[in-house]
Parts: sequence; C-alpha cells; structure tokens
Amino acid sequence: MLKLFTPDYYIHSFSALRPEYLLEHGIRLLVCDIDNTLVPHDVALPDEKAVQFIRGMQEAGIRVVFISNNVEERVETFAKGLQADCYPFAMKPLPKTYRRMLKEQGVDKKEVAVVGDQLMTDILGANLMGLHTVLTAPVVTRDLSFTKFNRFFENIVFRLLQITGRLRKGEYDE
Repeated sequence: MLKLFTPDYYIHSFSALRPEYLLEHGIRLLVCDIDNTLVPHDVALPDEKAVQFIRGMQEAGIRVVFISNNVEERVETFAKGLQADCYPFAMKPLPKTYRRMLKEQGVDKKEVAVVGDQLMTDILGANLMGLHTVLTAPVVTRDLSFTKFNRFFENIVFRLLQITGRLRKGEYDE
C-alpha cells in the first residue's frame, strides 16, 4: 500500500529535475502539475523559472503536458504560449484523465513521468497508472482549504514512509 505513495524520485524543486535524468529513464513525456509544483496556486502565469524549465525540457526533446485538478480557465491561462497540452479538472488521483492523456499523446506509460507536489493526488494517481513519479517540495506553504485537508493526511503518510524507511520528508534524492 505505501508503495502507491512512494515517488521514484524526490526533489526540492521542479528546477532540480534535469532532462538528462528523464532521458536516462526513457521518458519522452513529462506531465506537470501546476499549483504549488511550478507556481503558487494564486499565481496565474508561469514565472521565468517555470518557463525556462518547460522550454529546457522541450529543447531536450521531452514533450510537456499539464494535468491539474484546477478549472479549465486557470489551466489554459497558465499553459497559453507554452506549446503544451493541458488537462484541467483531472480529478487526480483517479486514473480517467491519465488514461485519456496517454491515448491522446500516443505514448506508452513507461515513457511518461509525472512531477507534482502532493502524495495524495499527484504521486498516488501516477503510481496507480504505473508512471514514473517525481515528488517536489511545494513552491510555497500556503494552500487552498481542500489542499490543507489533503496535507493533513499526507503528513500521516510521510510519517509511515519514514518509519518504513521508504522516504524521509525533506531528504531529497538530488
């Protein structure tokens, strides 16, 4: 059970994720969460750091898509001009949007990595689908009410992961 919450790679920031790492693992498509992974949930547009990250992936031959539980307007506003498809209102961790994305993008799940900041949505959903998972620390500590609820349970899971020696919060792989 805890394996479903265990990321393959744990980093302090999305910017620590290098294209070389993904290419070494056969990754051709990077699925990015937006809110508190790339920017705070209340920031509408990608900042320069996020743009450079996305462009760097694309220049290395890795396609980028956005999957978010947020609404269509927010996700499309963020993605505009980034040459990346987006999948709003994804209902992560449910697999429906991941399945649709795999079909539409024409990739095998072994060629896909997901980067996100939440164990309960991003990592669980991607692990349920058998995708390569990358957990990043949240960009900021402020969260929406629903996310605060998730973080409560996430902290319990982090403690269990630590007890079993699978993962220690704040001890990053890079």
